[in-house]
Order: sequence, then C-alpha cells, then structure tokens
Amino acid sequence: MWMKATEGADGTVFYIDRDSIKKEGSLIRVWELQDLKAKGPLEEKSRRVLVEYDSKNERRRVLSFSFHGESMGAGVTLKSDQTPGKWTMVVPNTTAAVVFQVASALKRPVGKTSALPPPPPPPPSPPREQASDGSTPTISEGGKELNDSSEPLEGNKNDQSASSNNSVQPKTDT
Repeated sequence: MWMKATEGADGTVFYIDRDSIKKEGSLIRVWELQDLKAKGPLEEKSRRVLVEYDSKNERRRVLSFSFHGESMGAGVTLKSDQTPGKWTMVVPNTTAAVVFQVASALKRPVGKTSALPPPPPPPPSPPREQASDGSTPTISEGGKELNDSSEPLEGNKNDQSASSNNSVQPKTDT
C-alpha cells in the first residue's frame, strides 16, 4: 500500500510501500515511488525505486529502479535497471532522510526468511558501460544522480538546522 512520505521542493511526491519494508540488522529495504510534477528527461512521470538504507552508517543505495510514462508507476516502462548503485550518505533535511525516517518508524525487525517483492520486469536495453575499476557508472539525469534523493524539502531549502519532522500522510483513494 503506497503511503505519502514527503514532497520535494520541485513538487515531486515521494511515496513508500509500507508493506514492502524489510529490516535485517542495520539494513532497511523499501520500495519508493517518486511521482513527478513535471516530466523527467526520459519523458517519465514517475519512478519506482527499491532503496536500501544502512542505519548504522547513515547511507543509502538504489538496488533497482524503473521509469514509467504515467503517474504512480503506471503506463509504459521507459527504462529499468536491477544493478545495485553505489552507497551515498543520507543528507539531513532531504527527501531521502525523511523517507528513511518514515520507513524506520514503520518497520520492526523481521526474520531472515522474509522476501522482498519482485522488481518490475526489465525492458530490453543495451549493455551498460563499466568504469575502468570494473564498477557500474552512476546513473544520472541532468547531472543529478538517480540514487541521490538529496533534494531539499519544501520550506527547508536553505535551513539545514530545520527539523525534518514532517507528518506522515497516508494516500487515500478517492
């Protein structure tokens, strides 16, 4: 069930699937849905992202993602990838920090037998380049890393001391 976690300064609404939250040790995995206010560089209106948070080291990485032509993960899948990204720090007072806080608050530890929901099927795509060190390059759009939801929160653009105590608002179907 998708639940609104926060909204970015650019109007992107971040949802999490509260039923997908899995915790093992200091790691928390959650499906995130980014519903864009304006179309992205690939003409996407939404992005579905499986994110893994490391609460011990305050970092995150994208495990897989898909871009969709319509809002709320609907429509044609324009691009997807199941290659885990690089770890990045969770910056305070950002959408990533709020999503992490909400996911942490909603999930208690579960047994090791828990399974994550399957990722969306990938469309055919050309092979990705590898960097000289053998790692996969970071996916970016317009100079911004996909796996970096370090966008400032609405109203907190320049206030790094502001608390990120945003209220959690469940998505309601009307």
